[in-house]
Amino acid sequence: MKKAYLLAFSDSLGTREEVKNCVKNFPGITWRYDMSNAFYIISEENANQISTRIQNYFGKNGRFIVTEISDLNKQGWLTKDSWFLINNKKLPEK
Repeated sequence: MKKAYLLAFSDSLGTREEVKNCVKNFPGITWRYDMSNAFYIISEENANQISTRIQNYFGKNGRFIVTEISDLNKQGWLTKDSWFLINNKKLPEK
């Protein structure tokens, strides 16, 4: 089952472009961003599996967290497209 995750990372992990290059190569993952140090990820993998992929890509450098965005307990000020992705587990049609 697809779940929504938040990946938040420090500058010591990499630039947004470097993290984007990492995430976009994950098979079966949908993603987007609208904040400088965070990505929204949709995946059937769990947080540990996603985290392991990031560690394998960057090594032990930098800090990051991958946490599930619960369907029952979430709030924030995001774009409509980001909320659509989180709530529907897919990108909105353009």
